[in-house]
Amino acid sequence: MGLFDGLAGIGVSAATGNFLGAAVGAVGLGLSLFGGSQQADQAKQAAAIQGRITGLEGQVNDQHEVAMQLDARRKSLESMRATQQAYAKGLSSATNQGAQFGSGLQGGLAQVENQGGFNLQGIGQNLEIGENIFGLQRQESAQKMQLSQVQSNMATSQGISSLGGSIMQASPFVSKFSQGFGTKNASA
Repeated sequence: MGLFDGLAGIGVSAATGNFLGAAVGAVGLGLSLFGGSQQADQAKQAAAIQGRITGLEGQVNDQHEVAMQLDARRKSLESMRATQQAYAKGLSSATNQGAQFGSGLQGGLAQVENQGGFNLQGIGQNLEIGENIFGLQRQESAQKMQLSQVQSNMATSQGISSLGGSIMQASPFVSKFSQGFGTKNASA
């Protein structure tokens, strides 16, 4: 039964004298419509809040990324300083022993430089892995935002569907209410 049939039913019920049934049906329909509208609004609000939470999670993620980058820079500087110190100590020790021109010194210094380069490479690789993780988390946050929007749309659709269902359930009351509507009274 369609919406117009249901509304016509309310008029028929009223015209046939069933005013109490028509009134109860109309009140029930009104409350159901109001409840469905409120449900849709609240579901939209919940989805919007979820979207804002996801946005905040993304901002926290960005701050973690900045902290990781700062830590990588500090570790890189620390590694370069340690390499320079080891290089200077090796050169100083060789000079004190009179071996500053020997091949042993050159081999030791090369080993120090290689270890420093290896340490910097590890820091760079860890930074790259971290950047990849943060990139994936940004994608995840974007998907959550999209999901939140879809859920908001779903909530609106469910509210509309609930309203439609309420109208359809009220249509028998509306039909009874509208019986005899528009007919002329024979005693007039």
